[in-house]
Amino acid sequence: MSRFDGKVALITGAASAVEGELMGFGGRAAWRMLREGGSVVIADIADERGEKSVAQMRDAGLDAAYLHLDVTSEGDWSAAVNATVSQFGRLDILINVPGTSDRDSIINTDADTWQTVMDVSSRGMFLGSKTVAPAMQKSGGGAIVNVASMAARYGGQYGAAYSSSRAAIVAFGGSAAVQFAPMGIRVNSVLPGWTHTPFTDALFNDSDAS
Repeated sequence: MSRFDGKVALITGAASAVEGELMGFGGRAAWRMLREGGSVVIADIADERGEKSVAQMRDAGLDAAYLHLDVTSEGDWSAAVNATVSQFGRLDILINVPGTSDRDSIINTDADTWQTVMDVSSRGMFLGSKTVAPAMQKSGGGAIVNVASMAARYGGQYGAAYSSSRAAIVAFGGSAAVQFAPMGIRVNSVLPGWTHTPFTDALFNDSDAS
């Protein structure tokens, strides 16, 4: 029996999941879970990439689906969870990956940019966790994994909004873990280090990024 047999996962920010191309954390998690017996719903705003990724997964005989999801929209979250449960009958796992960043100093960062970064990260994690919890409870429990960053622990020359938004994910995860434990739901935050993904690709190719 494979580890994820009978389990259904919703993975956000995972549109870049085409094998043979640069892949993000969500994409790699999707392939791993599919190959270990799970069913995966990829949800993102990059519809063309997401559909391409899911087509490759289905061609490999794996049980995958794609949904459009703007993580800042409560309505989109409700629709995504309802569609997942309608198609697969349950929801066991949520992996929250999406994020956006800023590349300017604090003084030169405008309020709209700050809010956008915070919305995609911290608001998205809040709405996602809030929306999936009742569905997971009906499935007998589950797991929520919020992907933050080591930037949550360490400041830098740029990216104060990004670091702050990732720190909010970690703090929120601690509260969610306590509140959701009686529902049989585990909540963990993952803090990756410097990793080459589509999100960081420009920085890996920018000699001034350091």
